[in-house]
Amino acid sequence: MALPLLALTFLGLVGLGASLRPRKVDFFRSETELNHLVVDETSGMVYVGAVNALYQLSADLRLQQLAVTGPALDNKKCTPPIEPSQCHEALPTNNVNQLLLLDPVGKRLVECGSLFKGICALRSLNNVSVRLFYEDGSGEKSFVASNDENVATVGLVSSTHPDGKQVLFVGKGNGPHDNGIIVSTRLLDRAEGREAFEAYSDHTTFKAGYLSTNMQQFVTSFEDGLYVFFVFNQQDKHPARNRTLLARMCKNDPSYYSYVEMDLQCQDPSDPQGSAFGACLAASVATLGAGRVLYAVFSRDGRSSGGPGAGLCLFPLDEVHVKMEANRNTCYTATKELAATPSIRDVFYKPFHGEIQCGGHVLGASESFPCGSEHLPYPLGSRDGLTTTALLLRRGLNLTAVTVTTENGHTIAFLGTSDGRILKVYLAPDGTSVEYGSILVEINKRIKQDLVLSGDGSSLYAMTQDKVFRPPVQECLSYSTCAHCRDSQDPYCGWCVIEGRCTRRAECPRAEETGHWLWSRDKSCVAITGAQPQNMSRRAQGEVQLTVSPLPTLTQEDELLCLFGESLPHPARMEGDAVICNSPSSIPSTPPGQDHVAVNIQLLFRHGSVFLTSHQYPFYDCREAMSLVENLP
Repeated sequence: MALPLLALTFLGLVGLGASLRPRKVDFFRSETELNHLVVDETSGMVYVGAVNALYQLSADLRLQQLAVTGPALDNKKCTPPIEPSQCHEALPTNNVNQLLLLDPVGKRLVECGSLFKGICALRSLNNVSVRLFYEDGSGEKSFVASNDENVATVGLVSSTHPDGKQVLFVGKGNGPHDNGIIVSTRLLDRAEGREAFEAYSDHTTFKAGYLSTNMQQFVTSFEDGLYVFFVFNQQDKHPARNRTLLARMCKNDPSYYSYVEMDLQCQDPSDPQGSAFGACLAASVATLGAGRVLYAVFSRDGRSSGGPGAGLCLFPLDEVHVKMEANRNTCYTATKELAATPSIRDVFYKPFHGEIQCGGHVLGASESFPCGSEHLPYPLGSRDGLTTTALLLRRGLNLTAVTVTTENGHTIAFLGTSDGRILKVYLAPDGTSVEYGSILVEINKRIKQDLVLSGDGSSLYAMTQDKVFRPPVQECLSYSTCAHCRDSQDPYCGWCVIEGRCTRRAECPRAEETGHWLWSRDKSCVAITGAQPQNMSRRAQGEVQLTVSPLPTLTQEDELLCLFGESLPHPARMEGDAVICNSPSSIPSTPPGQDHVAVNIQLLFRHGSVFLTSHQYPFYDCREAMSLVENLP
């Protein structure tokens, strides 16, 4: 099936900020709906999974390769390979991309679709049309993703399994025609008679119990040290409510003894006593200071007391680990009497199955068995999780995507919205947040969950229904003056004094020297804050001593020039922190009806005539002043 494509250039505007001008944003368009996006940080290549297609794009979104993945004869009830004589209900069916992951070590791409019970393929990173492995005749053991396009599948490739093999951790909900497996660990290479995408061992899967009526919708997965995590929403039936859960297990645990999950709740800061936000829609992990943090966006529908809206919450992973260990310890070491009470029985449960038997184990069991053990309760779920207050609240719309990064130690979040924007948010060290700008990507088109930074961190890749966009993370150079740069409040930007332009810190050659790069959020520009004398007769020549703040560190080569009005520039003299200028021999005429004329004093760097700062300096005229006095009534 040939898919017509358009690779176009889109004219967009960035919101909020002075001195903004139109800019060109690269974008790519598909004829079918887009599902997933990943970026190879080494090559800069972008891989996009769509309905019936897999695209390999250059960093600037030019099509490099195309693999057609559907449609094909299929029926959700039938087991592949599909034979029309055996599956009479088979019809041409679209293939929705359910999972798209990089395996940089193996130089391959993991791609799973909704066709054929969610089987997967390995493809070459150099050319996605080259399939390295694909097998549709292995039966249920090779069914990885959900074959229901409305049920999300998440996963990650780990290179730290103890035997050195690359493995694939997968989490997915259980659609009506799925195999019931919720969490699994899969091979990516043939081993001990097992093919790629089969379970790592007979024990590395969790299957929903037959009595389980809860539905899971997975959001993301990530690694932290020895552990792998899953974030998912679960719709409980008894009682009916949505829960957001964070699950953790050891990567080197072949039996899933270490599996533990707990609730995450995000509270509305305007209603701390009210109900928490509902479902988690997107999440991202980033390093903050010495630790890593899970950033998650939660939604609230219009039926809630606060009305529709969304919030951004953060959960430090250090706190997550402490809470999970406390939960494990409480369950393991409770006395038999305590384990029978509601304080334990109503808190702990067995995920995907039902009740769990806590208690009876010696103190220190969680420390002695950090990855659990067959004799300890497993898998373990706890309703006693972490609750935090949203540091950003948006009413009337949903936040649909989040990615977080740092620039010079400052934390910045980019948040996709349901109306087609990317919000730029500065996350301050004191726990507050400031929305300092936004990018209009595509009006009234939902930003999809995969919002990804380019390998060098200079751009974002954002998806809407059928387009991929590449807006820059900052546009410092568009701010032509220090005042515009300062007023942008963009944490990426600062005024490079020696070059007279707004730049990122890394682009300013002397940024490490005091006063040479003025960060926008410090709200500072070089200014003349005082002059001695405060004014001067236009008929006398003399020196004017200027106080400059903040004065950048200057060397012998950094010669400053003084420029009074239209007169020729002359060298300034430095005395400590003061700049000395000689007044010119010719001063403009005093305007009629005034007793002085204000002349603009500019300080320039000789090299390149780069502007430093300026000041309006008054030259008084005694004759005009006397004339004005004499003419008073």
